[in-house]
Amino acid sequence: YGEPLWFVVNMGFPVLSSLALALLYVSAGLSSYTGFAILGGVMVSFWGNVLWSMASQFNWDKQEGLFEVYLTSPASMTSILIGMSVGGILGTVPSAAIVTLIGWGIFHPPVAAAWGAVALTFALTLASLYAMGMTLSSLYLAYGREAESLNEVLQEPVSMLSGVYFPSIGNFSPFPFGVQLAASLIPLTIGMDALRKTLFFSEGVAAVWPSLLTLAAMAVVLLGVSSLSLKALENKGRRDGTATVRIR
Repeated sequence: YGEPLWFVVNMGFPVLSSLALALLYVSAGLSSYTGFAILGGVMVSFWGNVLWSMASQFNWDKQEGLFEVYLTSPASMTSILIGMSVGGILGTVPSAAIVTLIGWGIFHPPVAAAWGAVALTFALTLASLYAMGMTLSSLYLAYGREAESLNEVLQEPVSMLSGVYFPSIGNFSPFPFGVQLAASLIPLTIGMDALRKTLFFSEGVAAVWPSLLTLAAMAVVLLGVSSLSLKALENKGRRDGTATVRIR
């Protein structure tokens, strides 16, 4: 919260997007589905944090001269990133809470939740999503300033394909099967589908367990890939003397 403008942007973008999509549902006579848009705004807050904080953090710290501190720390790079993930989640909670309060206060969407399944799904979705951010951090560290361009490229297409505001996989998806299959490779897609089922249609763990297993597997695999890629980049940087070279 050191930069007030970023705090306003982090809250304002998800709120405005949620309200716009919720009004679209209302105008289409689908008021009972406005909860989809509000849930989407909550998850967009975390997705934005993954891109603009987790994935980019090491690259930004390298430019600021802080990456040397990480290299000399006794902690592993993966441990540092996990700590950043926890901080990122806690830092995003106020934004997500504001989206929820405003959206539910205005539209009052019906909720039929299996809360235990909702909590487990939400936790696994965040775990896989931030593991993806940790994997991207090594890629961004390698490519330097091009990372911000990649963020711009990923932000909106992933939001659309992952079904943040409408179902993108399953029977109600507007996408052909091939696009649905590609979208399913994004952790947020699986998480959003399971969250809608558990939060609005009372489906419990027994109904969404394939999605939960998929999210858990994604989190483990992405965490492993992140650890290996960061170690490889660190070793290469030490050999070549480029580990702390700043790329402007």
